[in-house]
Formats: sequence, C-alpha cells, structure tokens
Amino acid sequence: MPELATIAFEQAERASVLRIDGEIDMSNADHVLDELMARVGADPWLIVDLTACSYVDSAGLSVIARVDARCREVLSGLRIVVGADGGVDRVLSMTRLNAVMNVDRTLEEALEAAEEDPKAS
Repeated sequence: MPELATIAFEQAERASVLRIDGEIDMSNADHVLDELMARVGADPWLIVDLTACSYVDSAGLSVIARVDARCREVLSGLRIVVGADGGVDRVLSMTRLNAVMNVDRTLEEALEAAEEDPKAS
C-alpha cells in the first residue's frame, strides 16, 4: 500500500520547514505527528507547508492543533502554509483554526514572517 503522505524537510535561516504532500488522515496521523514533534523547538519557527496536501481529516486537524500547543509550550512558533481556496484551507476555515493559528498563503510569506520573534506573534 503506498504512503498517503510524503514529508520532506528543509532548513531555513530561522525555521524548520516540513512540506507534506498527499493526505493526512487517521491512518498516518501518528507518523505525521511524530515527524512534526521531532522538529518542535529545533528552531524559533516550525513551518508546515500543506500546499501540496490534498486532504486533512479530523485526525490531521488534531495533529496540527497538538503541534501548535507544543510549540507554544516551548516558546517557538508554528506557521501553516495553505493555498487559498484549497480543500485544506476550507477545513481550517470551517473549524476556525485559521483564526487562532498563523496561516500563510505561500512559503515565502511564512519565511518572511519567521524573521520575527515567535513570542511576539
């Protein structure tokens, strides 16, 4: 059975960037959570690029919320990148997570915002 999501990591100046391609659902949420949690606190910011993510269910939303909570505990910041009007954007909007998290439209916007101190946002 092929993986539903692939996760690629890259290092930016003040951020760990994880790009998730595919789907995040209950079948792979624990794996995605482990990958993200391993990067929390390594840099001032964790940027999760979901622009290539086509589907996120409630388990995926739980992953995002748990990573956000952990980032806050260790005084680092989380930025979520989603394309406008995509499926993931709609789910974040319907659940109002976009109102309580740092959501950017492009990776470039997220990297620019990561120049700030995460404690200030």
